[in-house]
Amino acid sequence: MKELKGRKLILILGVPLGIGCFYVGNPIFAIVTTLIMLLGLDEFFKMCEIKGSYPNRIFGFIITVFIGLAYSGVYAHHQITVLGLACMTVISLFIIEIINNKKEPLQNIANTVLGIIFVPTLLGTLIHLRQLDHIFDSNVTLLLFLSVWLCDTAAFFFGTKFGEKKILPKISPKKSWVGSISGFIFSILTFFIAYKLDFLGPTYSLIDCIVFGFISGVFGQLGDFGESLLKRDVGVKDSGDILRGHGGILDRFDSLLFSSPLIYIYLLVFNQ
Repeated sequence: MKELKGRKLILILGVPLGIGCFYVGNPIFAIVTTLIMLLGLDEFFKMCEIKGSYPNRIFGFIITVFIGLAYSGVYAHHQITVLGLACMTVISLFIIEIINNKKEPLQNIANTVLGIIFVPTLLGTLIHLRQLDHIFDSNVTLLLFLSVWLCDTAAFFFGTKFGEKKILPKISPKKSWVGSISGFIFSILTFFIAYKLDFLGPTYSLIDCIVFGFISGVFGQLGDFGESLLKRDVGVKDSGDILRGHGGILDRFDSLLFSSPLIYIYLLVFNQ
């Protein structure tokens, strides 16, 4: 019942907010996404602290803002800029640990770097996807949000009603094969229907549509499992409590952590 209330909250508040930000576009979309990245990184660092490490929180937040700026197109050749930020992050963190002389320097550096890659570097690709939608008059970002939400909703309802065989019970006890397959089908259908209605965009083919749906349906769910793996290791049910009993930012955006960067890479490689 609690989980169902959380889904209703997302439907009532989250979906309209997400659609509104998409249609307003950048820089509003970039600012909101960067704020989400900062909150998500904070949740990740809190989980690391439970395990006894000391990630550099302030440095991580500063790099997150620069990553948001890079993906928004403020810098030319944003891919090179993000790579440069990654290199600068590693070098700077070693210098910081040398100066601070804290306990567990290996864990501190590793967890800070992982947090920056896992949250802002992966999730920030949404900002550039929105830029590409503006350039190509398409709706890939909006449909990615919609497909992920429909995948999660279908997996919940079909899994609850018909799912007996669990898919990965040690990581996520409630997820079933029936729910996972149902979610995958809904992800494919979302992009396919959009393609048939000419809503996906004139640039993209049926093959692109299938690839988008496959990435959303498969890797979106793997992102969910990935975040569950971290929570299981730390021993927490939710990544945070910012949504007042309905989980944290990472709980709500975990599916996009894998699906968004893979669609981003696909577009950069095959649809220049």
